[in-house]
Amino acid sequence: MRRSTRVAMCLALGLAALPVAGLRADPTTQQKYDALKAQMAAMARQMASMQKQMAAMKKRQAAMAASTQSTDQKAIDRSVRRLYKKVMKESQKISALEPGNIQVLIAGDVNFQFQHQQGHASTFYADSSPMIQVRVDKNIFINTAFDFYTQSGGAGGVNSDIGAANLNYELNDNITLGGGLISSPIGGIVGIYNPAPWNRWVVDGSLEDNLLPPNELGVWARGGVPAPNNLGYLTYFLFASNGPASTSTNGTANSAGSYNSYTGLNYGNWNPAAQNGKAIGGRVSYLPIPNIEVGYSFEYARPSADGSPVTINSLVQAVDFNAYYVNKKIDGLFRVRGGWTWDQVGQGLVVANASGGFSSLGGDSNGGQIEFAYQPSMCGIKYLNRVMAAFRYDRIDGPVSQALSGSDHEQRYTFGLDYWLHSNAVLKCEYEFDNLSGGQHGADAVFMQFAVGI
Repeated sequence: MRRSTRVAMCLALGLAALPVAGLRADPTTQQKYDALKAQMAAMARQMASMQKQMAAMKKRQAAMAASTQSTDQKAIDRSVRRLYKKVMKESQKISALEPGNIQVLIAGDVNFQFQHQQGHASTFYADSSPMIQVRVDKNIFINTAFDFYTQSGGAGGVNSDIGAANLNYELNDNITLGGGLISSPIGGIVGIYNPAPWNRWVVDGSLEDNLLPPNELGVWARGGVPAPNNLGYLTYFLFASNGPASTSTNGTANSAGSYNSYTGLNYGNWNPAAQNGKAIGGRVSYLPIPNIEVGYSFEYARPSADGSPVTINSLVQAVDFNAYYVNKKIDGLFRVRGGWTWDQVGQGLVVANASGGFSSLGGDSNGGQIEFAYQPSMCGIKYLNRVMAAFRYDRIDGPVSQALSGSDHEQRYTFGLDYWLHSNAVLKCEYEFDNLSGGQHGADAVFMQFAVGI
């Protein structure tokens, strides 16, 4: 209590103690007493109000202090978290530079199948294709892939092949440079969408495969960029590689009993004597929306047969498309993809063949495929939602078809059912109808497969 307040109260008490009779005897004194008493009461009320105001002010000051302290603490906590993240990021950069600190990814697939083709012995077949990717640092990674398989349709032990061996440098988000052995991008259906047996919709490979290089051995640049005005996305894969060698032979007997001369391309022959002229090629594609892609690819080379000074022109071109649609209205997923390839090899040239005669070179081969698949993954019916129905039509024409079947063209209709045990494990069963030119019936086939990818 303030000193002035205490003085006022003492004075009020003293006045109250005066003899009442004495006060009454002096009217002037009585009036002064009453006025003073009223003033003291007013002062007491003011003091009580001031005490309440002081208590409220102290509460507000305490609340403001707590709020300020809380805000400061939050700011400190944010600063600490930012500093921690920065320290961790720098630590990771330093750690990445230390020798032996690499990331390894092991993937691949294994498949086991039974196949029975008319005119051939039925057989079981197994294949294992491990792939190892090693990331050396943020920008550098290497890929290696192998293939171990049993002989299909004939006697033999285990065969092996190398599918990839390449070094890659990610220059930025849009460009990756590389060199070595890699799957060919020519004809996107074969090289991009069907790289692994477990990811294919049907078991048997397409006839179009016989027109396309399976891999490239060289250098490349690949990546993607947004299309102008953000109208979709563009991808590219450009390369220079060891070109194919040419093969000229008298072919196999056709339906009339005569032989057809043809020239083929041996993509697996990397003999430098046959490849003074390298192959150049690539694939570009456009995605107007993420679930639709159309592509064009080509490969140009001047191959020669081993030991021959004669070179010829070869040009492989291909178009492809891939699309899918997921919607509850169709209770699941619908897919369609296809492609067509044109091979032009050495038109109009004549070279000596292995038998001592002469083979005329030239003529075009072409072929392609279209595939459909439907899976009622959203139907809500147990087991049925794991079933995929697939259909493929494929065809090949020209000299390559003559080499394969002795016919001017071959076409096949394939029907298959796939049951997905898991997102990367599938059971497949299919039947393949084979037809040759001239109304000939080809070699129908049955395939069954169990494939798992990791």
